[in-house]
Amino acid sequence: MKRSFCLMLAFLAASGARGQEIEKVQPAGNVRNALTAVPLGVARQYRLSARDLVTFRDPQWSVLTIAQIGAATADAVTSLNNLNHCAGCAETGASRIFVGRHPDLHKYLIAGIIEVSAEAVTAHYFRSRPSSRKWHWRMLWTVPQSLSLYEHARASKENTAVN
Repeated sequence: MKRSFCLMLAFLAASGARGQEIEKVQPAGNVRNALTAVPLGVARQYRLSARDLVTFRDPQWSVLTIAQIGAATADAVTSLNNLNHCAGCAETGASRIFVGRHPDLHKYLIAGIIEVSAEAVTAHYFRSRPSSRKWHWRMLWTVPQSLSLYEHARASKENTAVN
């Protein structure tokens, strides 16, 4: 009787000790929190986008990005040309909020780099998602860059028509 009682007591103590095990604490450097996860994810997406643009891994996305860069450049050049030759001319539209009424080249460069890179990374993110195999994602990835490409091409056409 004493043996069975000791065996039962050992069995109950062992199972109770397992239920109360303490989880090991992770070192502070390995903890991923929301404050660092989002910026690191965005930085990783920028890095992947830059790599794919330089190596031309995704030709459709790369051509659209290069066309967007060309349209933004044409818009900036024609806008600067108009602003330099016409004293009464001023920047209009949504870009006026970011570059001002009479912008210099550096304002166009900074705004263009921010706009094109953000839209290119967004399109690259949409295109590289696993859900891109669905029919609506196949065309949705082109929307951010296509709208910007159209607006810049239209604006540069209007700028050339002013002269």
